[in-house]
Amino acid sequence: MSEVGIFSTSIDSPTYKPVVENLIARGYEVWLYNADKVAQGLDAVEICVNDANDFKILHNGLEHKLDEITSAWYRHPYIFNFQIYDKAKSLSLEKEVEALQESIWQQIPDNAWLNHPEIMDRSRAKLAQLSLAKLLGFNIPNTLVTNRWSSIDKVFEDKPIIIKMSKGVIYDNNEANLLYTTTLSKEQRDGLYGNNPFPGIYQEYLDKKREWRITVVGEDVFEAAIYTDEGAKDDWRKHQLTERVTFKKESMPSSETDKCLAYLGHLGLVYGAFDFVEDRHGKITFLECNTNGQFRWLEDSLGLPISNAIADRLVDKINQ
Repeated sequence: MSEVGIFSTSIDSPTYKPVVENLIARGYEVWLYNADKVAQGLDAVEICVNDANDFKILHNGLEHKLDEITSAWYRHPYIFNFQIYDKAKSLSLEKEVEALQESIWQQIPDNAWLNHPEIMDRSRAKLAQLSLAKLLGFNIPNTLVTNRWSSIDKVFEDKPIIIKMSKGVIYDNNEANLLYTTTLSKEQRDGLYGNNPFPGIYQEYLDKKREWRITVVGEDVFEAAIYTDEGAKDDWRKHQLTERVTFKKESMPSSETDKCLAYLGHLGLVYGAFDFVEDRHGKITFLECNTNGQFRWLEDSLGLPISNAIADRLVDKINQ
């Protein structure tokens, strides 16, 4: 029986564990590579490249020939959790491990990946996402990146706007701060004129009836509507575990979900988690697509069988 490679970190086990269990129940072997355990020396690893051997890896005593892998899932193998107070040193070490691991991913055949790591990396660029979404017929929010507040005022006038970042994490005094989407009124913007607005992403504020998380796995589409009270309309993720946010199993128009399939097909990807806003008039606007987005809470709260769909696609890779 063929082996499925799953490359992740142990902190993400609640996400990949149901997929692993599903595959094992079907009779498939799973090679689980936890990058954080390798980086911390908890799991043994040897990577051999010489004249006598093909490129191979020994992981916890078992040999794996990377070029023979036919099914692979790249699931966050870059959260290393080094216990180093000096964040600059920790980030530098993380970059070194990431660079070394690139040699592993490059040896795995391109058609084995559920989502190819290199394509996923390119697809993270938020402005490029908006450009592709517009090309495919989605509505997109008016968006501006600039280093002049005067340009922001010219485009958005005195209307409220939102600001978000490309990655959304910044370190200050060795502490990681998550930068959620934030609403800015004209008065709040006026108070920031002494600061350079770059590299923020500024968009029109959209009045929300509800939001959508559409998770696509191959041809399977899993739809969830997100309802927020007035205190949670800035960014539902910040309030996800509170009573301010409610998830419901509802259906978005097929005209929009068909575009989600086209979006992933254009990129050559299998998995994507799409975020949308629907206003009070029913207009649906594309926000972004996370090609490695979280989904487990949707299984737990709404019973959406996303793990099973991922296992199906990984098996398809073996049988293609």
